Amino acid sequence: MKRKVCRLILAVINLILVSAFLVRAAELSRIEIKPGNLSTRVILIADTPVQVTGLSYISETPPVLSLELAKTRPVEMPASLEPGSRLVRNIRLEPVGENLRILLQLKDKVPFRLLVEDGKTILEFNEFLRSSAYHIDPALTALIRPENQISFANLNVKTEPDKVSFLIGLTGQAPVQTFALDNPSRLVVDLLNTNYPRSSQSYQVGRANVDRLRVAQFKTSDPCPITRLVFDLKDTGWYSLDTTGQGLRISFYSPEKNILAQNTEQPVKKAEPVKTALANAMPAPEEQTTKKPAIKVEEKKEIAPVKAEAAPVETKAEPEPKAAKPQAQAKAQFKPRVIQTVEDKYSGELISLKFKDADLRDVVLFLADFAGLNVIFDPEVRGSVTCNLQEVPWDQALEIVLRQNRMGKIIEGNVLRIAPMSTLAREDEDLRRMKESKELAGPIQVKTITLSYSKARDVQSLLKSRLSKNGEIVIDERTNTLIISEVRDRMELLEKLIGVLDTPTPQVSIEARIVEATSTFIRNLGIQWGYKGVIDPFYGNQTAISFPNKILADGALIPQGIVTKGIGGPLGGYAINLPAPAFNTAVGFSFANVLDTFRLDVALSALETSGNGRIISSPKVTTQNNQAAEIVQGRQIPVQTVANFTVTTRYVNAALELRATPQITAEGTIIMNIEIQNNAADFANLVNGIPPITTQSAKTTVMVPDGGTTVIGGIYRTEDSITRDRVPYLHSIPVLGSLFRSFARTKQNRELLIFITPRIIK
Repeated sequence: MKRKVCRLILAVINLILVSAFLVRAAELSRIEIKPGNLSTRVILIADTPVQVTGLSYISETPPVLSLELAKTRPVEMPASLEPGSRLVRNIRLEPVGENLRILLQLKDKVPFRLLVEDGKTILEFNEFLRSSAYHIDPALTALIRPENQISFANLNVKTEPDKVSFLIGLTGQAPVQTFALDNPSRLVVDLLNTNYPRSSQSYQVGRANVDRLRVAQFKTSDPCPITRLVFDLKDTGWYSLDTTGQGLRISFYSPEKNILAQNTEQPVKKAEPVKTALANAMPAPEEQTTKKPAIKVEEKKEIAPVKAEAAPVETKAEPEPKAAKPQAQAKAQFKPRVIQTVEDKYSGELISLKFKDADLRDVVLFLADFAGLNVIFDPEVRGSVTCNLQEVPWDQALEIVLRQNRMGKIIEGNVLRIAPMSTLAREDEDLRRMKESKELAGPIQVKTITLSYSKARDVQSLLKSRLSKNGEIVIDERTNTLIISEVRDRMELLEKLIGVLDTPTPQVSIEARIVEATSTFIRNLGIQWGYKGVIDPFYGNQTAISFPNKILADGALIPQGIVTKGIGGPLGGYAINLPAPAFNTAVGFSFANVLDTFRLDVALSALETSGNGRIISSPKVTTQNNQAAEIVQGRQIPVQTVANFTVTTRYVNAALELRATPQITAEGTIIMNIEIQNNAADFANLVNGIPPITTQSAKTTVMVPDGGTTVIGGIYRTEDSITRDRVPYLHSIPVLGSLFRSFARTKQNRELLIFITPRIIK
């Protein structure tokens, strides 16, 4: 029994050890960047093959690609790398639980693919090439031989919910090189040493970021025949390129899906090939190709993507870099959205034309043959052409030639129809009337759409201009719901418009700081002095002459408290009465002889005061974008007025008030219309029992960055007054002049500053 228990324990331990070994995290030791003329490779080097669980663009401006590796940890690697590549600007490593997320910030949002080569995981980016030179990779020249020329057999397209694949049948293995073009975005795949047996073809796709595919013989020689495939892309994203036994497979993956790859042997679902219809365009011309490519023959295994459960932008575990997130959100919010439009683009192959008095039909037939289109002329088509056009797209040349002769064109599939503009206009009018008639006669759909962020009445007024004659919109204000009755074609447009209008409005928090600082300094100096002298026989100090025998000198005739304020003395008044206007310190002296026949009184008064004060008010309010907000804190003063024996009471605000209307710009800054008032009641100076209002206000419009602070107003006031009371002439006596003057000085500084700090609430 004990042996069985021991064996069971050993088996469990072995199982635990084996499981721990199997789930051991891969160690990423190095990331290499290898730029080339046509592409840039990011090579991930780890001790074991890494498992890719997420790969997608998560930011437009700047372009950021998120690559998530399962159970991977970096070893002796910094959190941020600056590779110095012309395409890859920055690489950041962010652990997410047991996984590792790699954020690659790029210069341009370019097509990319994920492949495995020699046990290394490689991200290959096709850079946008804007040069006119075209070169073939010297590594591929050894495979280019006349006896090894390959023929383009067929092209099939198979679609799946999350991708579209192009199966290209070839009679052999063709060297391949790829590059990307922008404005508009295109991916170009050149099959070297390959002949295309047919004329130029165009396939309308409209799936998985691919608008259409154009195939043509780009070169017939010098140095070899080249068949070119041009994929017109709605948006750049992930694609794969596999060399198979039957030829070549090129797959593009839908951006709506979160593209995941579980391992390098993940099988790809098979589907029946479906041929697409022909359209009316041509591949990119030779002049639009670029630099010397550095592409190897595709004999590598692609990491096959599978479907996921959520889109990468909506997944919380896929954040953007912190520095780019606010700017990216603002750009995305204010980016123009095309709801319905028709654009004319000239994307045909370049051609040169030189004709003199040539028949219009012959010129059109020449251009149609060049473009591989069938032509049918209206009986009224006639005219001549004289032109000299060098290196212009063929479709633009056709447009110019027809417009010169007042002719128009219609391309249906691969058939070009030429007719006078008046005929086409009349047909368009008839078609429009027939379409309107069918639209009005079609079935009416009724849908209810409940709005989350917009008012139903506001959206109703915006959608009225897009309704058909039979369309109607009714609102239910209780549930904020639109009830739309409309034909099917118009209903789709209305739903798109509602999706754009019913979006959350960002909020702005506005904080104001009102700082009021005051400083006061007062210094007063005053003097009061008087005297009284008596010469009289009563006191025995009469004069020695008969006249005057008695003398009375009274220097105390200005009594204190009648003419001016001061301090009293024994004499009851002063001859020089210049006390300080206000004082808190005083000293008096009184001098007299024994008989009190002569008395001198002196009083000095002084005051010195200094003070500093600071008042800080900080109102804060939050509001939605382009919505006014107001906050008030304080008191209201009742003011009564009497008119026609009627007493009317109104209230005047003596409060701190902040009114603001923010507007968020596409750059992430905030424009604000601001009005601030800081009013206070002055109860020290009542007028008929009503205090006056001390007002401080500012009203302005400013633009401030998110989280920035600006000073929208400032008042600096300085008061400095000096008052001198003095006796004429006597105050100028040197030294003794101080006995005949007083001094008072008042200095007051007042400073008011208003700061504003807005923040976008994310």
